[in-house]
Amino acid sequence: MATFCGRRLLPKRSRLQQKNNDSLVLRLHYGRLNILLPGDAEKQVEREILSENSAEELHSEVLKIGHHGSKNSTMPEFLAAVQPRVGIISAGEDKPCGHPSPEILERLENAGVRILRTDRDGAVHVLTDGTRLEITCFVACPGVANAAASALAKAPDHQQDQEEK
Repeated sequence: MATFCGRRLLPKRSRLQQKNNDSLVLRLHYGRLNILLPGDAEKQVEREILSENSAEELHSEVLKIGHHGSKNSTMPEFLAAVQPRVGIISAGEDKPCGHPSPEILERLENAGVRILRTDRDGAVHVLTDGTRLEITCFVACPGVANAAASALAKAPDHQQDQEEK
């Protein structure tokens, strides 16, 4: 039987008053794969998470992009620590706040992250057996979801990499 581990990454004592920064932050670990779910946490909380966790602890194959793709989350240093292969942005279609921001989209593209968006691709479904990911979209996302799924067909063995060093 497989085990599932989740770890709370939100700073132990957060004095921030913003509701977005009160979001639950989870890193899901199953087998050799990790998925990071930072909720609506913004850059202040990301900085605290970075100060309390190593890049190795944060590294995740899938990152749910913070705060609906706002320019105030998923900062470059946070993205560099997580090093996701796939970024999922949960954003409503035609919303006045303009999420996802062009800045975050450019940031993700420059980092080589495959982007899936609920405003464009519909619901994004992520399945894993601990070694592979299968990612599908409710609305057909030609090439993107299939390429993401095939690119992630086999996850790297991070533990083995560390043992070899």
